[in-house]
Amino acid sequence: MEKLSKARSKELRALKLRKSRDELGLYVAEGPLLLEEALKAGVFPRYVVTCDELMEGTRDKISALVQKCISEQVECFSSDAGEFMNASDTVNSQGLLAIFGLPVYDLNALLLKPRLTLLVLDNVRDPGNLGTIMRQAAAFDCDGLLLLKGCVDAYNHKAVRASMGGVFHVPVFNDLTPEDVIEKLSGTGVWPYVTGTKGKNAFEVSYPPKTAFIIGGESEGVQPFWGDHEVIQVSIPQTAKVESLNAAVAASILLAYRYQAR
Repeated sequence: MEKLSKARSKELRALKLRKSRDELGLYVAEGPLLLEEALKAGVFPRYVVTCDELMEGTRDKISALVQKCISEQVECFSSDAGEFMNASDTVNSQGLLAIFGLPVYDLNALLLKPRLTLLVLDNVRDPGNLGTIMRQAAAFDCDGLLLLKGCVDAYNHKAVRASMGGVFHVPVFNDLTPEDVIEKLSGTGVWPYVTGTKGKNAFEVSYPPKTAFIIGGESEGVQPFWGDHEVIQVSIPQTAKVESLNAAVAASILLAYRYQAR
């Protein structure tokens, strides 16, 4: 296996920053589980980097994944531990980094589907929460995530890792404005439902074929914009012991309900 070049090593370090991911059109998925999930989904990395010194307990699995990548003409490189950990985002790495191209999706085409379940995320800033939402979105067949400006990048190292492979299954649209979203939803017959502590019981609503759930972030919730427009407020019944549900939990509950009711 070819040794990782200095140029590639520099590129890997740069991919920790969103600006570099956007400029290079690349992101990193770390660990054999994510590479395995990508290959199952038919998504192949641009290249793979391994570190033999860090493969304790995962050597056989990683070797098999690397061989499959090589058979598909994916470039594979080896690295020493110091160089590898400079690019890694984990404390106890398993010795594998897979670098993927940022996917490009067509939101206008997606919105024309006769049946849709979408999540619109507003002020979701925690990468772990976003990654978990991507995981649940894949589990419950969500058609797409629309991220408003201010949300954490879906291709952040931690978000990708927390998605447990969901990132390879769910289209993500970044940096949208609420004005863009409401215009696109209303123009294509998608009904918007804002989730919070007020409004109709979310489990007593008969959702239309094209539905979007708008979910606010960990501390701020949704922005005031939504209260000034024609949206439907829904709430998930809960006790008064906590102020609100975690964004990932709320998304999971609504997606699961929507999925089983289809």
